[in-house]
Amino acid sequence: MAVYHADALVIRSREFGESDRVLTLFSRELGKLQAVAKGVRKPKSRQRAGVQLFTYGDFLIHRGKTLDTVSQCSPRESFSYLWSDLDRSFAATGIAELLDISTIAAQPNPELFALTLTCLFLLEQFDPFLVLGAYALRLMILLGYRPRLGKCAECGVSISGDRLFFSSDAGGTLCGQCREAYAGRWIRAGSIAFMGQLIKADITKIDRLRWNAWMQQEIMETLRLFLEYKFERPLKAWRMGSLTRDDVGRQTKGKEGKEFE
Repeated sequence: MAVYHADALVIRSREFGESDRVLTLFSRELGKLQAVAKGVRKPKSRQRAGVQLFTYGDFLIHRGKTLDTVSQCSPRESFSYLWSDLDRSFAATGIAELLDISTIAAQPNPELFALTLTCLFLLEQFDPFLVLGAYALRLMILLGYRPRLGKCAECGVSISGDRLFFSSDAGGTLCGQCREAYAGRWIRAGSIAFMGQLIKADITKIDRLRWNAWMQQEIMETLRLFLEYKFERPLKAWRMGSLTRDDVGRQTKGKEGKEFE
C-alpha cells in the first residue's frame, strides 16, 4: 500500500539534507522502520514537535522506493521531563540506543514496544538507572538472552559465596570448575540477587527496590559489558560518565593474560 499508519516511538534522529531528518521509529505493529521527515528542521515546520527524539505518536507514512516519507505526525506524548534532567536524558538515550542496536527492521515485537513505552513513562518518577537496568534485563529476556544468575550457566549447579564470577561469553554466573574455561569479572552476590529482583518485580513497582552506589555501579557496568558482547556494538550512552565508569580493578584476565571486556 502507498500509505500506512505507525503507532510508534522516535528512537533515533539524524540530519538529512538541508532541512530534513531521517527518523528511526519503533512501531507497535510494524517493528523498526525508517522514514524521512521533510522540512522539519525549519523553524516554522508544523511537524517539528512531533518528530523529536523519544516522541510517541501516530505517524502517517508514504511508502517510497528507497526511503519512506512522514506525511503527518500526531504526537501523543513528548516526555518533556527527559530534557530537564541530565540523568533521565542519559537513561532514555540508553534505552533508545539499546532498542535500536538489538532489533532489526520490520520485525514486530509488541511486548518490547510496551516495555519501552512503559519505561519512558517510569523515568518521570523513578530512579533513571534503576529503570534502565530493569529495561536492559527484560529486553534481553524478550530477545532470548536471559542471563543465568546464581546458578552456573554451564553445568547448572547452584553457586554460593560473597562474590560470583560473571562471564558475558557464558551468559551468566559460573561455578569454580566451569569458570576456568572463560574470562569474565567478579561481582558481589548481593548485586546478582538484586538483578534477579529487577527481573521478577512488577516493572511499575521497581521503585520499591533499593540499591546503593556501589551496587548500581557494579550492576550497570556488568550489564553494559554483557550487552556489548551479545550485540557486538559499543553502547555509547552507557559509556557516558553518569551511567558507568570502568572499574579496572574488578576486571579479571583471560587465559592469555588479556583483559576481557
